[in-house]
Amino acid sequence: MKITGIEYRTISIPFIPAIQEHRGMEYPTTLIWVHTDEGLTGLGESNSLNSDITDQADSIAEKYVGKNLWDIDLASESFAFQCAFYDLAGQALGVPAHKLIGQKYRDSVELAYWSPPMPAEATAAEAERAADMGFRVHKLKARKVNIVETARLIEKACGPDFEIRVDPNTEFGDLETGLRLAQELLPYNIEVYEDPIRFEDLSWYRQMREAVEVPVARHLGAPPGILENIRAEAVDAVNMGGNVAGIRKSAAVAEAADLPIWVQIFAFGSCVASTFAAHMACTLPNCTMPIDELPHIRVDDLSGGSMDLSNGAIHLSDAPGLGISLDMDAVKRYQIR
Repeated sequence: MKITGIEYRTISIPFIPAIQEHRGMEYPTTLIWVHTDEGLTGLGESNSLNSDITDQADSIAEKYVGKNLWDIDLASESFAFQCAFYDLAGQALGVPAHKLIGQKYRDSVELAYWSPPMPAEATAAEAERAADMGFRVHKLKARKVNIVETARLIEKACGPDFEIRVDPNTEFGDLETGLRLAQELLPYNIEVYEDPIRFEDLSWYRQMREAVEVPVARHLGAPPGILENIRAEAVDAVNMGGNVAGIRKSAAVAEAADLPIWVQIFAFGSCVASTFAAHMACTLPNCTMPIDELPHIRVDDLSGGSMDLSNGAIHLSDAPGLGISLDMDAVKRYQIR
């Protein structure tokens, strides 16, 4: 099966109103169609926030067009084209994409809800919306100025069982501040602290783990960094990303240390990237925490209902490839180039 052509459309789908108001920016992505001489087409997606993959169209065509899909090491390709290639391979073989990645450990992959830094009242309103939609974990880009009040209002709106994933992107600063805020947040249902404090001194993370009952996590990109943090006793869990080959290696390192993980592979993608991330995640035995893929924070996921996102999870079918199709009317509506 030879690749005969590659098609691109860059889209910009608005965030839902509450997030659009406080994030205040567009986040374009580029949809990719990989066509073959057997009449099959695979779907991929590329992040176009900082650069547009279409600027590299000629060199990409030179690399792939005319090549036999079965001569490509699918697991080692970049995420955007890997997604399309696994979609094609699954269609050709009549199996879902996850069947080509590894053993499936779960039929559905839970997602975390997400909010940027917002006033506490606005975040609590979003948490209530998330809970009503069936999400059980809300990831906050937390800030020390209002995280305690935000947690209080979320519990008031959603009840004590709704979990808060606290991700300050190290904004809590030093160990002393991190411990103080953790103490103030003790009454609330914090799922995990992700990158709560600066990490130039990993002993701070070890000390925070020793002092705080809530798990402490790092967002790490490759096995060497994961191994370094494990040896430093700095983590209880890991958030990771990458392509199929990389993320399976990273997950295996974490699994050897008996650490749970979640993945953030694309985050702000449409149904295409989010569904492929779910196909990957369902094959990782220790990926037991809700993943950071966020098609639900846009006004449209482009799936036209073909992606089964309900009760806070993507439910995977046994349909060949990704198992989804694009709503082309929606694609045209949000296309910017």
